[in-house]
Amino acid sequence: MTDTNIPQNSIDEAKRSVTLDYILMLCVPLAVAVFNHGLTAMFNCTFSFLTCYLLVKLSKNFLKTEFPPKAPQIFIIAVSVSLLLPAASPWWMTILTSAFAIGVCVLPFGNLENAPFVPSAAAICFASLCWNDVVYNYSDVGDSLGKMLLFGNSIGKNLVAVTEALVGSVPSAMGTGCILALIGVLIFVIIRRPKDSIAPICFILSAGIISALFPRVSTGIAISVVMELSSGMLLFGAVFFLSAPTIAPKRPLSKAVWGFVGGIICMLVKYVSPLEDSTCFSFLIICAISDYFDNLPLTLNEKRRIKAQEPYIEIEPVASVVPEKILEEIPDMTIREIIEQTDEPEETEEQSSYESESLEAVVSEENTLTDSKAPFVMGGGDDE
Repeated sequence: MTDTNIPQNSIDEAKRSVTLDYILMLCVPLAVAVFNHGLTAMFNCTFSFLTCYLLVKLSKNFLKTEFPPKAPQIFIIAVSVSLLLPAASPWWMTILTSAFAIGVCVLPFGNLENAPFVPSAAAICFASLCWNDVVYNYSDVGDSLGKMLLFGNSIGKNLVAVTEALVGSVPSAMGTGCILALIGVLIFVIIRRPKDSIAPICFILSAGIISALFPRVSTGIAISVVMELSSGMLLFGAVFFLSAPTIAPKRPLSKAVWGFVGGIICMLVKYVSPLEDSTCFSFLIICAISDYFDNLPLTLNEKRRIKAQEPYIEIEPVASVVPEKILEEIPDMTIREIIEQTDEPEETEEQSSYESESLEAVVSEENTLTDSKAPFVMGGGDDE
C-alpha cells in the first residue's frame, strides 16, 4: 500500500521556502524604488511596516488573535502596499492604507491563508475610493501610461519612448514602473516554482491578446500591447498575486484556465472603469473565484497519475471446504448450492451440552407431573 500522507515538517518547510522567495522577489522592485526615489521610498516602507507590526502586536495582546507579530508575511504585506502607492503619498495615507490591509483583510479571519482577498490589492482599492486624486498623483512632470490610455493618448512609435516605459522613467507607483525588473522577478518564479508561474504567464498572455484585438490607441497593435502591459499594477499583480499558492488553484490546468480568464476580466474592468488604474479591483474578482476552477474535469494525464497513486490491496480468495461425501451423493448440485449447505455454522460443544441439559429438565418435569395424581390430564375427554 502506498503511503500518501505528507509529513507536517515538509509542509512547513515548503511554506518557509515560498515566503523566503516572496521576500527576495519584493527586494527587486524595492531596490528600484529606492534608486529612483531615494529615502522617500524607504520612509514609506518603514511607515507601512511599523503600522502593520504594531497593529498585529496590539491585536495579539488584547484581542488574542492567532496571527503572530513576528510573521514574515507582515513584511510582505507592508512592502507590497507601499510599493503600490506613489512616492509622493503622504505618511498618513500610507498608515491608513496599511492598517486597512492588516486590520480588515487579515486579522478578522485569523491568518493570511484564510483571508478571502489579497490584502494589498484590497487596501489599494480602499485608498482609491477614499483618496482618488492622491493615489494616482504620481508626478507633476507628465501623465502615467494608465492616464494616457484612459484618454486614448499614445507614447508614439519612438523607440526611446518605449524604452522609457520599460525602464520606469514614466510616472507610476513606486514598485510598478520598471517593467524589466518585474520581468526578471517573473523569470525567477519560473525557475524556482514552475507550477506557480502558470497562472501569471497565462494572465499576461490573455491580457496581451485582448489589448491587441481591442487597442485603445491608434499607433498600432505593438504599442497598444506595450502600453497596456506596462501600465500601472497589471504586471506587478500578475507576478506577486497570481503566483501565491494560497490563492491560485491547485491543478496545473485550473491554474492555466484561471490565469487566462483573469486576464480577460482585468482588461474588461480597465476598459469600462473611469479610474486611471483599476487593476486591483479586477484582482479582487479574480482571486475570489479561484476555487471554482479546481472543479474542472480531470485530464487524461491527471487520471493516469491518480490511478497510479491508488493503493493496491491484494484480496485472497476465500477457500470453502466441501466434504467429498456431498460431492459423491449430489453430483448435479452447483458449487454455490453446495457452499450454502456447507457454510452453516457447526454446533459447538457448549450448545450441545446446553440443549441436552434443557431436554433432561423437561423430561424430569413431565415425570414429576405424571407421578403425582393430578385431577386434570392434558388431552383427556370430558368424562375424565
